[in-house]
Amino acid sequence: MFTPRVPGPYQGSRSWPDRSETALLRDVAFNRHSMNDGHHVSPADNDRVQVGDDGITVKLVQGLNPEFTKVLSRATRATIGIDLYGPDNDTRDWEEMLRGGLQTALESQVVIFEVSGVSRACTHQIVRTRKAAFHQQSMRASYYGSGPEQRVPESVWRLPDEARQIWFAAVEACRRAYIVACEYDVSYQDARYILPEGTTNYIMLEYPLREFIAVYAYRGCSMFQWEIVTVMRMAREILVGMYDFLEPYIKISCEKTKGALDQQPNEFDTAGDHHCTFQGWETVEGQCPFAWARESNRAFRSEHHRIERATEKA
Repeated sequence: MFTPRVPGPYQGSRSWPDRSETALLRDVAFNRHSMNDGHHVSPADNDRVQVGDDGITVKLVQGLNPEFTKVLSRATRATIGIDLYGPDNDTRDWEEMLRGGLQTALESQVVIFEVSGVSRACTHQIVRTRKAAFHQQSMRASYYGSGPEQRVPESVWRLPDEARQIWFAAVEACRRAYIVACEYDVSYQDARYILPEGTTNYIMLEYPLREFIAVYAYRGCSMFQWEIVTVMRMAREILVGMYDFLEPYIKISCEKTKGALDQQPNEFDTAGDHHCTFQGWETVEGQCPFAWARESNRAFRSEHHRIERATEKA
């Protein structure tokens, strides 16, 4: 029997019979079924569940400018001036800017990746970068379909059948609620509220080279959420595969460090070559595959907030 109230433990901020309308909140704007010309439909309406990092695609849309070495070399030599009318065959300086010093000219080189199949949970993290531009598939403009693709973490996929079925029952309930709202001609911008964070989408990432190097140093770390780490590492692999001279410069921040912090230098101890630069609250041991990922070897460890396993607290 239908209960005329908000189901479950929730208490509505308005009574169930109250259907009053606020002028600013009127659902009159933007796309919906009655206005969709048939072109605003997600290409990921495929009834598919992607597990873990299955099906994530990263492509390079725009690489470095062919004049890359010339721009960097001239920027390096700009402080002494350049004869605009004289011969300019000297491009020896371009590696200087990659190695260090004033790297502002790296901002003139913009690399663009397109990423498909990542969850909204992932893109919410990606767009936190301040000095980049993003172009993302819109849940407001497009109908995500009757079976929008979903991404599920491996940790959930490995659950016992009963627990896993409860998860997918919730996903199915969200799917059905979305379809019903759209069929009642609720706008896509309002209907999207019910779609799970695991719904996949497309996003274009536009980074100045200098910013991508900085972002990868941070987000390439395996201690961060696995989906964004996957995207960052795939992007690096593509970029370095096309421009192999970038390989020494696009590294996780810990890979750029020299020496361990918790032991004396030992020429035979390769594990002591670096130290851990992870800045989060989590314990790194047992989670990061690098040999130098030790709590005692971290450059930063919070004194007030820590996330530790039960065995560590005991």
